[in-house]
Amino acid sequence: MEEKRALLKSLILLMMISTVTIEQAAAETYCHAQRHALIDACKMLLLRLSPSVECCRRIRWTPIWCVCPSVTPQRAALIDVNYAVGVIRQCGRPIARGTKCGSVTVP
Repeated sequence: MEEKRALLKSLILLMMISTVTIEQAAAETYCHAQRHALIDACKMLLLRLSPSVECCRRIRWTPIWCVCPSVTPQRAALIDVNYAVGVIRQCGRPIARGTKCGSVTVP
């Protein structure tokens, strides 16, 4: 009887761990797709062109929790933070001063 309980507890624990792992993988796949859609829609910003309607839509709708972890110090060095914040605000997404996103703090 004790062996059955131990086996059942082990099975439940395994199912819980598997569920968390699957959810993390699904979230990372979702964020990967969201980041690439944002990059594709906003490539013109590298040339300092005005953001397109699609770019602004992506800026407003891409979850911040998908973007901020990818803002490493190396990537942040390539970005003019003041310009990026201006575009984000221009597109209608509020961003407060002092907000931390990856390795960048909004001026």
